[in-house]
Amino acid sequence: MKNKILVSLAVFFFASIGYLFAEKEDDSIPIFSKLLKPLSGISNKDNTKKNEKKPFRSSQVIIKFRERAGDSVKSYAVDTFQGKVVNNLDDSGISQVELREGQSVEEAISEYSSHPDIEYVQPNYIYHANVAPTDTLYSQLWGLNNTGQTIATATYAPSSGPANNPGTSGDDMRMENAWAITTNCSNTIVAVVDSGVNYNHQDLNANMWSSNSCVSDKGVSLGTCTNGWDYIGNDSNPMDLNGHGTHVAGTIGAAADGTGTVGVCWTAKIMAVRVLDQSGSGDTATIIKGINFAVKNGAKVLNLSLGGPSYDSAMRSAMASAGQKYDALFVVAAGNESNDLSVKNSYPCEYGDANILCVAALDQKFQLASFSNYDTSKKNVDIGAPGTNIRSSWAGLEATSNLPFTSWSTSGGSGTNWTATTCFSFPVLLLSNSCNFAFTGVGAGYYAYSYSQADVAFPISVNADAVTAVMSLYLDTEAGYDGINIYANGNSSLYYNSNVITTLSGETNGKLISNLEIPAPNCVGSTNCYIGLEFIADQTVNRAGVAFTAFRVTTLDVGTTNQYNTINGTSMATPHVTGMAALLRSYNPKFTYKDTITAILAGGTTVSNLQSNTKSGKAANADGAMRNLEAPKDLTVDVP
Repeated sequence: MKNKILVSLAVFFFASIGYLFAEKEDDSIPIFSKLLKPLSGISNKDNTKKNEKKPFRSSQVIIKFRERAGDSVKSYAVDTFQGKVVNNLDDSGISQVELREGQSVEEAISEYSSHPDIEYVQPNYIYHANVAPTDTLYSQLWGLNNTGQTIATATYAPSSGPANNPGTSGDDMRMENAWAITTNCSNTIVAVVDSGVNYNHQDLNANMWSSNSCVSDKGVSLGTCTNGWDYIGNDSNPMDLNGHGTHVAGTIGAAADGTGTVGVCWTAKIMAVRVLDQSGSGDTATIIKGINFAVKNGAKVLNLSLGGPSYDSAMRSAMASAGQKYDALFVVAAGNESNDLSVKNSYPCEYGDANILCVAALDQKFQLASFSNYDTSKKNVDIGAPGTNIRSSWAGLEATSNLPFTSWSTSGGSGTNWTATTCFSFPVLLLSNSCNFAFTGVGAGYYAYSYSQADVAFPISVNADAVTAVMSLYLDTEAGYDGINIYANGNSSLYYNSNVITTLSGETNGKLISNLEIPAPNCVGSTNCYIGLEFIADQTVNRAGVAFTAFRVTTLDVGTTNQYNTINGTSMATPHVTGMAALLRSYNPKFTYKDTITAILAGGTTVSNLQSNTKSGKAANADGAMRNLEAPKDLTVDVP
């Protein structure tokens, strides 16, 4: 009877971690507008906050008199409404008029427009210099302000086609125009449902959420919550041990403080909800609990830069319920598989519910990124946003130890032994000890009763808060019966009877598993780390074996809080739109998720290569979204 290797199988949602998952709008604005009736955008109902400053003088209007109207006619016309001509601005009949006490601009436009000697009336608009932050890395944030700059730390390198670095000036989100209206998102809680957030980061600590009346995902009182919640460790400490969530949070809301980067929101309330572990994966139950925690604690915009290929009824139900009960908006990633979602699948992007906005990734010339999923059916991928060479906050100081295969020690209890070889075009650590196998599930390779080991030791920082083994490999074994145990231990020697961090069994059908990340918690706090591989096989159904093509170990020190990273992904595009949504909902708290999505889609910049690949055919444009939020707020001029 076979001794079966026990393998625990779980369905993971993998975060799109960096390396992993047109006709432009006319920006010219006329100085004067012909307004023959009250502006709907100035009206008092649901479009403005009562405590928000209006973008025009509250006691004045600008009047254009009809041709040949002299000073006496002007004075008489204005006196009719108990106003006063303050200045005749030019000889074409344009005058600045002071309103009678208590008269609103809206009322004045309605009344003065009815006079036969008046051609039109408009507000006396207030103009601002476009607002730009002073943060030291702002010049590298092309998604917010694309000047055609070269991103010095670029990591985007498509296998075919140009990287488009530098890009095209103006292919950005028009953030400086939007910031002239508001930079503040603190009226809206934004949940980063991800790998956690380093809440001590110098660009994030001032913008983290906290509550004195926090409740659990089931609504049970938790008292005070600081920063968020951790559903991986089931505690109140949502520290990021991966980096992905901190990067996402920085794009949404890194503080405008003159240091490092800056987010779409300069001030914010970022709720860290940790549902992905240090390798960037989590499951249905964890993510649902994270969603429920977020909405029950007031989050109105949730960023989900994660995804998987399987339809998940429970997750979809949780997201839909959050929209119905809590008016919650989800901004989600389209995925990084270069797939057409009319043929392949990526969820939650494809749930298609009314409170979900799905985002594709664009490069610095507003071309669809080579890795980004898209949708020629134009049903589910809604909009594009910057997603290549994105600079943002990182969870801590990273160090990498590459482990060359020639440094590994090998031993064979029985059967085939491991060997480091260069018989391929790349170095490998190989078992079946043969260069003749293609690892495609055909033919025999390793010998019966194989029991072979390989191990390596190397120094690491004692300050590391996370240690992760990262490997790339081909695998072709009898699933459930033959496979590899991977071990890790700190300081003391490696024991093959314990310290297993994962077991791999089955086959990849000739495909390379690239950058598989496995946490090695036993090495945390040590000055040395030991990694071991143990291959076990029974007497039947021998296959090709295994070939490791790369093996390294990374460490992360979250106590170093001034780190930044440049990575790529639809995960990086998504928080650009999340920040926009928070900006809109903070500026107008009466906006529902439907209003917010409508403004974002209507205000986007038309991009030719998105016309056939997304629902809107547009790239995210914060200035355009603000125009759709309130009509007169589109008036901004550049001050040299």
